[in-house]
Amino acid sequence: MKHPNQEKQQLKEKHTQLQNPHRHILKDLFWFSFIATFFKLLLIPAYHSTDFEVHRNWLALTHTLPLSQWYTDETSPWTLDYPPFFAYFERFLTLFASLVDPTITDLYNGLNYKAPTVIIFQRLSVIASDTVLIYSIYKLTNNMQLKKRFLIWVLVVWSPGLLIVDHVHFQYNGFLLGILLISLGALQKGHDLFGGFVFAVLLCFKHLFAVAGPVYFVYLFRHYCRGGILRGSGKLVTMGTVVVGVFLAAYGPFAYYGQIQQVLRRMFPFGRGLCHAYWAPNFWVFYILSDKVLAYVLSRLGFHTQPPTASFTGGLVGDSSPFSILPTINPSVTFAIVLLAISPCLVKAWKNPDPKMIVRQVAYAYTCGFLFGWHVHEKASLHFLIPLAIVAIESIEDARHYFILSIVSVYSLFPLLYEAQEYPIKVVLLLLHVALMWFGFSSQFSESASLSKNGGLVSRWIERIYLVGFVGVEVWGQFVHPLVFGDRLPFLPLMMISFYCALGMMYSWIWQLRCIIRLR
Repeated sequence: MKHPNQEKQQLKEKHTQLQNPHRHILKDLFWFSFIATFFKLLLIPAYHSTDFEVHRNWLALTHTLPLSQWYTDETSPWTLDYPPFFAYFERFLTLFASLVDPTITDLYNGLNYKAPTVIIFQRLSVIASDTVLIYSIYKLTNNMQLKKRFLIWVLVVWSPGLLIVDHVHFQYNGFLLGILLISLGALQKGHDLFGGFVFAVLLCFKHLFAVAGPVYFVYLFRHYCRGGILRGSGKLVTMGTVVVGVFLAAYGPFAYYGQIQQVLRRMFPFGRGLCHAYWAPNFWVFYILSDKVLAYVLSRLGFHTQPPTASFTGGLVGDSSPFSILPTINPSVTFAIVLLAISPCLVKAWKNPDPKMIVRQVAYAYTCGFLFGWHVHEKASLHFLIPLAIVAIESIEDARHYFILSIVSVYSLFPLLYEAQEYPIKVVLLLLHVALMWFGFSSQFSESASLSKNGGLVSRWIERIYLVGFVGVEVWGQFVHPLVFGDRLPFLPLMMISFYCALGMMYSWIWQLRCIIRLR
């Protein structure tokens, strides 16, 4: 039997929890964040990409030059190509960077500066900016059941994709995705005006999030601007004023200096080509490979084929084409395809603007942008992977989809960390993530008849074969390819990863599309 004092203490603790539920949620989230921060600090000495010097240069030019020259400076090849709010953010960071080490913010003497001070400062700036992500997760989950809340924290706060991209490779995706989640959380709770305002702010930080713009527009027009012609028109004017005010705050100073055209040129460099240097695992991988195969088969059959006169990644020059057989793809074609792919979602948002569906619809829009967009980076898969973590707890079917998609997304990021010393890091991160997902989803849906009846999280035989295939792709790239080809065909393992992950991404897109169409 329990001692009376013990029972009294337990009752007191339970009473305290009921009185201050948010205090205990914050305490739990603090420990989740603390563990994540501990591992982020361990990654400070790890490899970093050229994005590290990109952001250091942005610190330097926003600190050294007047605002009128931010988007014209070419001292470094890593010119400023993000929207103004991100430039203001970099300028804010210089207040601290210049105190830590003045060379960090020296535009001319700081080129390719790699002192420990700059490495530590920039790493810590990313860790500090993640507080926005932590806050957004708190707002999204503070009224959820304990299991669901913890599971979302595991998927987002401990996301291996964010650790790889932000805290090794180096970027600020956690910060930006935190802003997105704040907006989505507001829409879920019916705070449409604030949700629209925050999304407008996000677009002025990073314009690539504009892919979900049509979904936001249709949803807010139908959900926020309802209530008759007079009331609806008033709300439309209010929303428009708020959004225009945000864009004026961002772009107004540059318009004053006559720099708008230069800003837009930097933000939309369509000359970069259809694909990134490492092909993102999307639809265009199949298109490019189909062109290569067709050219090879036709040449073997005796037909004359025109060799490519331009690069897939370097942009189009004049009338030159990187394709031998298939039609050349330009930015306007990709824009039309993305819009067409999103259209079923827009129809659903128009007919039934449901706050419970907005996260799913926005994630679907980013999936379409990733699969069919122009010059897509592999890191953009985080734009839909992180929001879908909120959806993954809703049903066993959503959990199964997320389990596969998350593995595909994280594995597609492996080529970003190509040095030998980082290999154990990315492998351990993925395996640990898989184990946590398996345990978390199994615990969340332990009472689901579908989970035990259909063979757990991976229910279909084709899905099991596909997941096992990742082992084959990795073994080939790490061990078999060097033995068979040596230093020849270095692009082949990367191509295999792109192609194999693209299969999973297409599967996810089809699954999401079916879900969007079926749900009312």
